[in-house]
Amino acid sequence: MEQVINYEELIQRAAELGAKQAIKEYKAKEREEKKGKVFHNTRLLMKNYNDLKKHSEKGIDSLKFALDNGDYNALSEDEVYILSIKQSKAKTLVMIAHIDIALKELKKRQKLAGTSEQYKALEMFYIDEASYTDIQDYFNCGINTPRRWINEMINQLSVLLFGVDGLKLDMVM
Repeated sequence: MEQVINYEELIQRAAELGAKQAIKEYKAKEREEKKGKVFHNTRLLMKNYNDLKKHSEKGIDSLKFALDNGDYNALSEDEVYILSIKQSKAKTLVMIAHIDIALKELKKRQKLAGTSEQYKALEMFYIDEASYTDIQDYFNCGINTPRRWINEMINQLSVLLFGVDGLKLDMVM
């Protein structure tokens, strides 16, 4: 039995296969970029944690939430600016509270797992602003260990902070 090659059909099938592969690769790249952004955002939040916490604590007594569904059209430009600052402070307070809850949960999980030193390394690096060398000396561990522990904690913290977006999903979509 002889097979006759239909060039148009062959070209069509090759184009379909190529398009499917391109879409698959594009989606994989998109997932990787999204994952990278989540971990970047977690690191950024932790890097700025102390400043955000100070900012949210400073003047907290004077913070009144002006979100009473009032007539914002009647506000002057200065009043809108002040309202914007108050709303920003409110968002910062919510985010700091969310980070604190996630850190508390992460600490509890590490303690239960018997790996409290990993959480302590994260705390030392981001909150106490210790260097990797300081952490290495504190735990008397290898040179790469603090970085590895902190990366693992960032991965787990990302899930606690961002939910499913913090997971490393490698499934085909």
